[in-house]
Amino acid sequence: MKLLLDEMLSPVIARELPKRGYDAEAIAGNPGREAMSDPEVLVLARAERRAIVTNNLRDYRPLHNSAIVPGADGHFGMIFIPGSYRRTRADTGRIIAALEAILAKHPGETDLINGETWL
Repeated sequence: MKLLLDEMLSPVIARELPKRGYDAEAIAGNPGREAMSDPEVLVLARAERRAIVTNNLRDYRPLHNSAIVPGADGHFGMIFIPGSYRRTRADTGRIIAALEAILAKHPGETDLINGETWL
């Protein structure tokens, strides 16, 4: 599974995961992507066959639900981070380890297709 990290997640995470053998990209730190709306991020993730990692439940839960109805375009997975999950610089290693565990559990590109999981 490949990941697209939503804007609230540090690009450090996207730089570290490939060192561990995983494909990850970040919205943050990418000038061509930082101004994208959430629906545009979903379209990008779908085009690149990536699962989205976000803690923006308010916007992405409805996008998830509308993407998986019969006849919709679907998506390659969503990994939700609870609002109570700390995302400080000191927590970066813990986030990377949690994502690595999810990636190990879902190694195939379509393993989480139209599905969701939680950090």
